[in-house]
Amino acid sequence: MKEQRASGREPRNPERNSPPAEAPELPTGKAFVLQLSRDTGPSLEPFTGRVEHLASGRRVRFENFAAFRAAVIRLLSEGRGTRDEGDPR
Repeated sequence: MKEQRASGREPRNPERNSPPAEAPELPTGKAFVLQLSRDTGPSLEPFTGRVEHLASGRRVRFENFAAFRAAVIRLLSEGRGTRDEGDPR
């Protein structure tokens, strides 16, 4: 029987698909702040607000979940550029 970690996942096989030991599981370069609008309720309808990439300071506003997802993908894929997307700071 395989030993399981406290998280309930199977232990990683160090010989396959494991990141280098120095790579953190939650890298700061992939940290975001999500700010939802006052109109967004417990059901997440409507889903509007802004997301900020902490490493670059770039911010993007979104009007629905698809736009939020696209914003995160865009922020992760872009290098440093203009700091703001529709929000002066």
